[in-house]
Amino acid sequence: MDRREADVYGGPPNLNLSHEVRIYLLSALFAVAAMIQWILIYAFSDWRKYKMPQERYGFWLMGTFFGICLLSCTPFGRRCPWNVMIVIIIVESSTLYIAVEQQNSKGYMVNIYAVTIVLLVVITSIFYGAYFPMRLVPGDLMLSLGVAVANIMMILFFLNAFIIKNDTIFIIVRNYFAFTAITMIMYTATIIHDRQSDVPKHEYVYLSVLLFFGQMILHERILAISANTSRSHACALPKTN
Repeated sequence: MDRREADVYGGPPNLNLSHEVRIYLLSALFAVAAMIQWILIYAFSDWRKYKMPQERYGFWLMGTFFGICLLSCTPFGRRCPWNVMIVIIIVESSTLYIAVEQQNSKGYMVNIYAVTIVLLVVITSIFYGAYFPMRLVPGDLMLSLGVAVANIMMILFFLNAFIIKNDTIFIIVRNYFAFTAITMIMYTATIIHDRQSDVPKHEYVYLSVLLFFGQMILHERILAISANTSRSHACALPKTN
């Protein structure tokens, strides 16, 4: 085993799996764990009676981004068991956050549609990043600009949450982060499929968390759109005595 890999990951068992398989397998396992918990929470609890402030979205994004930075950029976060603990925190906090969002979209079909749409978008984004010409795929420059604008968007989000209080700004910010999630998944696919040399594939824990985080951002956006559409449809229905 590569000494560098042992230092970073605490000596994972040698399962004779390629890094590509490890990345996709871990990301899928995270998503399955989240889905099982969503089903349980959806079936046995109802959090709609609790007022959930809109700024929780910003706190979730900031906290998760901080956790991913610890996981990828610090010696502390890169070594076992701390990397495992950070991954569990990221997965569980994202799972619980989306579970709260699901409470605003009660209905089995809504959740089935959301999962299906997100899965198709993620697969399409991966295919695009893996096989389309590199000149058409997000690169380092676009990703750097995206992150820079994301920081500005996050500041705008909290200014709006506590001072401006404009629903349109919330929608713009969330749509921007959904777009950023798609470009992030595409960029990650270029790394997984040997189209980038800057980030090595042996960072499979970090890359699998990026894929999972992108899925969660997209899932939140689809659920929010579903909830808004349901409310608009309910308001448009004629009242009966």
